[in-house]
Amino acid sequence: MKEITSDLRIKEVKSLHEVEVILHVKIGIPEDKRVTVGNIATAIKDLGIEPKIAEQIIQTIDEKEVERHCGTKYSRCNGEQRYQRAGTSNRNPVTAVGKLNIKLHKIKDKETNGTFKPVKNIIELGGKRVYQEDISMICVELATKMTYRDTVKEGKFITKDFPSPCTVNQRVIEYGAKIQEFNTGKIENKGIKTVLSDGTKTHSQEKGMDKNDINVILGVENNEKVILGVKVNDSWNDMAKGLRRIKAFDNETIFVGDGEKEMRYAMTTDERLYQLDLVHAASITGYKLWEDRIMSLEDRNTVVGKLQSALYSLKNSVEKHFQDKNTEALKNRIDQTVAELKKMSKELWKLGCRKTAKFIKDYSNSMVVFARFAVTGRWVPWNSNIIERLMGEISKRTKHKWMRWTTRGLETIINIILVRYCSEKNYEEFKNKIMKSENLMFIMAEVKISSVRGEF
Repeated sequence: MKEITSDLRIKEVKSLHEVEVILHVKIGIPEDKRVTVGNIATAIKDLGIEPKIAEQIIQTIDEKEVERHCGTKYSRCNGEQRYQRAGTSNRNPVTAVGKLNIKLHKIKDKETNGTFKPVKNIIELGGKRVYQEDISMICVELATKMTYRDTVKEGKFITKDFPSPCTVNQRVIEYGAKIQEFNTGKIENKGIKTVLSDGTKTHSQEKGMDKNDINVILGVENNEKVILGVKVNDSWNDMAKGLRRIKAFDNETIFVGDGEKEMRYAMTTDERLYQLDLVHAASITGYKLWEDRIMSLEDRNTVVGKLQSALYSLKNSVEKHFQDKNTEALKNRIDQTVAELKKMSKELWKLGCRKTAKFIKDYSNSMVVFARFAVTGRWVPWNSNIIERLMGEISKRTKHKWMRWTTRGLETIINIILVRYCSEKNYEEFKNKIMKSENLMFIMAEVKISSVRGEF
């Protein structure tokens, strides 16, 4: 046996709208049965106490506001009042506690001949939107971790009135666009000095397009990640121009990335400010050797190993420099490394490995940028591991082989994922802004249990 009854009282305390709810909850357990704590908690939840309380509080405030404008119902001289009752309308907003069934009064203003709902002076009703910001935010958070269908399945454990997959998708697109705008405000005039960039692909859902190109630009400031830009099917050049326009980075910024030329030249044309990821330097060299089709696999591995030996010896020298501050020794090691790279390029050219030779020659100075700045005491990453881990967050949610994405849908969900991944603080600020959590400070609530009775 389960039942719930409620009695509500309202009283005005100066400017405070105060509603007192008295609940009578009765739970019965047969004497010959044994239940768990979880069973009792589930039974209480199934009573739907929270939505019933929310409904009654809103309707009580609504009724009190109507009385304040129009006077008590059926009282004398009501016809002389400026405001007149003008019927009711039913609202069924869905919140984190479930679906509410509310009857709200409308009032007619005889002077303006217009109608309005007085409760709106106290409570925002969200227009015609059914799903309120609290349940919408839950939708979005779940959708960044699982498919839209699975999001709905999991959401049904929160409330049986959870939005459909289509609605979840709409909220992701809406909030993804908002978090993109929010993040732009955060990075404006930042002038970040270390920037990493990378790209990946996913399957496309759009007609005539097989793959989506995802471009990500990440900043590092005070050892913390700062997401600067996430774009789908947009050029690196347009991304870089947009970030320069808002001064997210400046002329002293060092860029770290792989050997993709479009990305490199969009970020900077100054080889002194572009650090080629040393891991990619080795893998690209191996690929170029394969393209040249001159050497055997064993010989190709020997060349790659020689390149790695030169670059990682320099890396070790940089690490040693930050400890012993031996600037001259590091300068000598840098010059030695560049000379070794150029010598390797000439030897490969003579052997007919023209593509590999050109690559090493073109990028020889970009492979040692991190070391040149170490001389001045400035740390620059020699690899792009930071952004590679970030790209893994994208893959977890978007790169399953059966997933297909539109440009807009993919870009918005990735923005949500990466802002949260890079800065929990910024994400919580955005989340509180969407849910208008600052309003909670104006709501005073307490619960008292005056008595508990039972028969055993």
